[in-house]
Amino acid sequence: MRAAVMRDRSFAIEDRPVPVPGPGEVLLKTRLCGICGSDIHQFKHAADIDKMAREMGAPGQDLSKGMVLGHEYVGEIVAFGPDTAQSLKVGDRVVSVPFLLRDGAPVAIGANVNVDGAYAEYFLGTEALLLAIPEDVPDAAAALVEPLGIAVHAVAKSLLDGDSHACIILGCGPIGLAIAAVLKMRGVTNIVASDFSPRRRSLALAMGARAAVHPRDETPFGHIPAGKPAIIFDCTGVRGVLAQAIIEAPVGSQIVVAGIPQGEDSFNPMIAIAKELNLQFVLYYAPEEFAEALSAIASGKLDWRPLVTGTVGLDGIAGAFAALEDPEAHAKIMIDPWSDARL
Repeated sequence: MRAAVMRDRSFAIEDRPVPVPGPGEVLLKTRLCGICGSDIHQFKHAADIDKMAREMGAPGQDLSKGMVLGHEYVGEIVAFGPDTAQSLKVGDRVVSVPFLLRDGAPVAIGANVNVDGAYAEYFLGTEALLLAIPEDVPDAAAALVEPLGIAVHAVAKSLLDGDSHACIILGCGPIGLAIAAVLKMRGVTNIVASDFSPRRRSLALAMGARAAVHPRDETPFGHIPAGKPAIIFDCTGVRGVLAQAIIEAPVGSQIVVAGIPQGEDSFNPMIAIAKELNLQFVLYYAPEEFAEALSAIASGKLDWRPLVTGTVGLDGIAGAFAALEDPEAHAKIMIDPWSDARL
């Protein structure tokens, strides 16, 4: 099979063996896969991420083997491995949380040199984690279930109570936009977004924000009731933003950190203590939250269409990564391994 292999901050299209499903696993044909911000993060900082993992006691990886990214996928069942129930059938379209369950432990799909992700023509999935995609849900919509699952989880971890809180979103990349959509789905009307990009601010308004501001021109905190606590979602992944949010947050507010900055960051704890702020860090989602994201898309509760702005084949991945550096150009780019499309 053809696969886009990441190595030393570059992609090479290589021929790799089609993976063979083990016990409880299925072979999936990649129909579509989204490019995630964490993919770009891995592309830029793989060595630093591996070093940090080792420092935390996790086993490191031999990055020279090359990594096949891709975890926001829509797959089509091609074959079943041994010890599978086969309640689904060959040809069914599926999504799943991006992990293989091996020896009782989860192994990340698309973030491990030993488990290829969906930047390839085929990849493996765990049968027990697969969710069938309803027939009327397009592949492009289904490929957004994973990032929407992250947004569902971030909102679930917040102290949101109906429409009683004003919500501020710092950073309107795909996760920030998805959080805006989930907040709107939860009935929140006072959503204020902040981003440097005019296009991203426009998308935030389309996804449910009441106002969208340029952070150099005005603070989003000026758009919420004075003295009232707010729920703030930091989706930037930029150092210093959390510290500034702590300075500007009203007393009693909550800050949900969904962006992942590279390396260390700092803030003044005394400011957070004096304001009795709640800091909540989030990662991934529960399986039921992932399923809720699929249900929301299938039911039409979430309008996914503004998020998808381009599609490329494997040979177009390097160009797509470069294009995503410009927030005015694209929001979410999809990869179709069977296409020769480029941007």
